[in-house]
Amino acid sequence: MEAEEMMECIQEFPEHYKVILDRLNEQREQDQFTDITLIVDGHHFKAHKAVLAACSQFFYKFFQDFTQEPLVEIEATRKKTNYPS
Repeated sequence: MEAEEMMECIQEFPEHYKVILDRLNEQREQDQFTDITLIVDGHHFKAHKAVLAACSQFFYKFFQDFTQEPLVEIEATRKKTNYPS
């Protein structure tokens, strides 16, 4: 292909991160692709390990050692979230 025939196509998606986060949240709410349940004070929270690990160094390190655990109970915490259990 000659240089004149080559076209550069650049498309930007400045709000793409919002779309991704919205879709991940929808999947979590519909219990799609969730791979872990966190238990805090008896309340169950379905989650995506990849999202937790990307957002938290604690979970990143934790999942390196305990990747097969489907339920994780977290003690000595206060429930503070906007998400329904």
